[in-house]
Amino acid sequence: MRLNESVAVITNKLVFLPYEASHVETYSEWMGSEAIREATASERLSLAEEYAMQKSWREDADKLTFILSLPSDGIKAAASHDGPLKNYIVVEGVDDKPEILIGDVNLFLYEDDEEEEVEGQERGPVEMVGEVELMIARPEFQGRGLGKLAVIIFILYVLQHQGDILSQDSSRNLKGKSFKHLRVKIGKENTRSLELFQKLGFVKLTEEPNVFGEFELRLKIEPLEGVQENLEVMMRDSGVEWMEEVGFQRPLKV
Repeated sequence: MRLNESVAVITNKLVFLPYEASHVETYSEWMGSEAIREATASERLSLAEEYAMQKSWREDADKLTFILSLPSDGIKAAASHDGPLKNYIVVEGVDDKPEILIGDVNLFLYEDDEEEEVEGQERGPVEMVGEVELMIARPEFQGRGLGKLAVIIFILYVLQHQGDILSQDSSRNLKGKSFKHLRVKIGKENTRSLELFQKLGFVKLTEEPNVFGEFELRLKIEPLEGVQENLEVMMRDSGVEWMEEVGFQRPLKV
């Protein structure tokens, strides 16, 4: 999705970066882990295939992704001064060194599969569902609350921009629409992720996993202001002192 191709979200705990070709080698290294592939239900792709996948993430209107990073030295230095952080520009190759990248967070857009067509009746307006996926790829950063924080900040971004996110898809008339709900699908053995999303207000759709061994959990996003306020409280309780949506700049080609 092109919506966030020149946008970064910075906080004192985590940074959200548009997924660039320069990140692909690091991402491919992460996916070399069998445990990561199993947890994300992913297949091992060649490096060329990963570059093609990165391009599709940028081009496809039904996918939104951010690469997760720790704050760079530049962001930390800017935060230590009194100037407005909203003027900070995240620079590719400077603020996104491979050693501070830790994972990714994604949103997939789907038509509501619970809408049933009734014979003889015109189908009503399409309702959309957003499916969230999270990966903290580096083991040393797992179990430290960063996954929970990443989901909180990401959902806040999605809720603040849901109209723009949905309107990216020109094949559907979604202008002015909002999501029916957000959901996750988690393997029954992945107790850590199940607990994480339940703490954020996601509720299991059923008490038994589906035929694929997964639980579906949903987050109601109405009333919107109440949901956002609850997430903002959890974000502050997780140690986020500030959050800014800023520009992302690529190096000038010579």
